[in-house]
Amino acid sequence: MAATRREFIASGGAVALGSAMAAGLTAGLTPSASQAARGEARKKVNIRVGARTGCLGRGLGPEQFDVARQVGIEGVEIEAGQAADRLQCADPDFQKQYLAAMEKTGVVMASICMGLFNSNPVFADPRAKDWLIQTIDATAAFSAKSILVAFFGKGNMKENLDARAKTVEIMKSVAGHAEKKGVVLGLENTLSAEENIEMVEKIGSPFVRVYYDVGNSFYNGYDVPKEIRLLGAKYISEMHFKDRDALLGKGKIDFAAVGRAVRDIGYDGWIVLETSSPLGPQNSSAYNAGFIRGLFA
Repeated sequence: MAATRREFIASGGAVALGSAMAAGLTAGLTPSASQAARGEARKKVNIRVGARTGCLGRGLGPEQFDVARQVGIEGVEIEAGQAADRLQCADPDFQKQYLAAMEKTGVVMASICMGLFNSNPVFADPRAKDWLIQTIDATAAFSAKSILVAFFGKGNMKENLDARAKTVEIMKSVAGHAEKKGVVLGLENTLSAEENIEMVEKIGSPFVRVYYDVGNSFYNGYDVPKEIRLLGAKYISEMHFKDRDALLGKGKIDFAAVGRAVRDIGYDGWIVLETSSPLGPQNSSAYNAGFIRGLFA
């Protein structure tokens, strides 16, 4: 059970979170992270820091928005729900609870993740189009602007050209509805930047783009800074930052180089944590949020 704010402060949790965030901020501001700024003008970027549900603690419902506020996170990315005729995010009672949590805390909905497509692929499940429409409507109801459309596990398209063609067809069929609602569908997958651009161009709508995951791309062998510059702000809808089991800046990924690339494209939007929790969910999220703010200070 989540602690109340009074219990949290009494336990010294607020002090620990503040220390974790300060440590992350300091790490993000280190010379290695800000080297690119020396001797040249830094492009200003408008970054907002969000977090996936799991980063804030397991089994959390609407109370995760209060946790997000405590750790300095501005927005939460929730799951659309498990495979069913009506997804959880489309349920009026579910929306009412989450809208109340948002109003209470001031933390907003950064995006909705359609992780169910990893086991029920867009290109294979006959309910995919309806699920996309339900989630577009739910995202608009939360006044959010982005959906993560996942293609991992059974949904992996890397070696399946027919799956890519079917995905293009389905995304085309819902792009008009997404545009009407002002919601962008971001494809997150194992494809290269070039392959993603090819797919997005075939779909032909600015409301279907790429949800770029730094950790996934790095560990799939891609040159992350190069890919970010190739995709640019035109193709990137939103971004995940993570580095497997490490805090940001303490693993294998060169986030200084990633930050330079993000600045170079003039990215304006959410960077969402999908990070592990070596310090525990809340302290790790506070550290990582601080790191991102330091990186782009």
